[in-house]
Amino acid sequence: MRQLKIEVESIQVSIFCEIVLDILRKHRRLSINKTLVFAYLIKKERFIPNSVYNGNNTQDIIYKCLSLLSGDYLEFCNSVEFIIKAIHILKTREIIIVENNLLFIKDNLSASQSIFKETKFLEKAIEYSKGMNERQFMKEVTNNV
Repeated sequence: MRQLKIEVESIQVSIFCEIVLDILRKHRRLSINKTLVFAYLIKKERFIPNSVYNGNNTQDIIYKCLSLLSGDYLEFCNSVEFIIKAIHILKTREIIIVENNLLFIKDNLSASQSIFKETKFLEKAIEYSKGMNERQFMKEVTNNV
């Protein structure tokens, strides 16, 4: 049983390593809090692909995006542990840089194919979230989870 738990954790952490790297390859920098939320949403969208929203949505995009967390509190909280471990591994291996609550990717990292691609909708939401301060963003996350 213990071995199975370790294997499941390894798979979860490796999935989130890939997702965090993909986010940072595309957006160059993002806060830790926003990375936690968007990494979870990208993984969730992989398994529930028919989202209510698409890349054509432009108004209140961040609120629509965070509404995807609604009713998913326990699963989100369970995933946070794996996302933090993934960030720690990437930082320890010097693939990313953590500075003042922001994550940066090293410039010399090449792109690779990922099965966890962010949709246009999530891409726009991530870009829009960069304009929000951390307090307001986390307030909206809390209201939706």
